[in-house]
Formats: sequence, C-alpha cells, structure tokens
Amino acid sequence: MSFHASCENIHLQGGHILVAKARSMNGNWCDSSIDLDHYIGNSDGWFTWDGNNFSHSAKEITLSHRPDGLWLEGDLPCRDGGYRERQGIRLSDRISNVNGRLVSG
Repeated sequence: MSFHASCENIHLQGGHILVAKARSMNGNWCDSSIDLDHYIGNSDGWFTWDGNNFSHSAKEITLSHRPDGLWLEGDLPCRDGGYRERQGIRLSDRISNVNGRLVSG
C-alpha cells in the first residue's frame, strides 16, 4: 500500500522521524513513525538510500508533496564544505504502509 496515499497528518519530528496516521487493512487509523536516519544518508551533498544519519549534516529539512509522491528535501553539505542546490529523495520509493505501520523496504 502506497504510504502517502494511505496516511494522513504526515510530518517530520526532529527533522528525521517520519510520523503519520496510517490506515490499516481493516480501515483503522494507527499512529506510526519511522526514523529516516536509519535508511537515508548524505553522500557528498546527495541524499542516498542505504545510508544513515542524513539529518546530522542536512539543513532546512522539509517534506514536499509532489504529483509523483512525497519527497524529503534539504540542503546537504558536500565533502569540500560547499552545498549543492537543494536536494530531494522520493520517500515512496522505499517507505510503505504495511497494515498501519510505516516500514522501509
């Protein structure tokens, strides 16, 4: 089940914990959260899956609702200390709602 289509009140806590009310298979709304720092990293100014702790270096972290899904956006430093233009990663590529629980996979 596509998490952004089956959740409401989606927001970030602390810049890295994705929180939502997720609908279960029986229609109940469940409080759910997932720590994105366990799955997303910063590789030389780019968001990357299978990394970790992006929020330790990212600034101005936000969620963006786009026609193709929900995106995590932020300003990420490069190795040389500079910044690329604002970066984003589509959360719906790896985050799912499994019976009222947000999971990565």
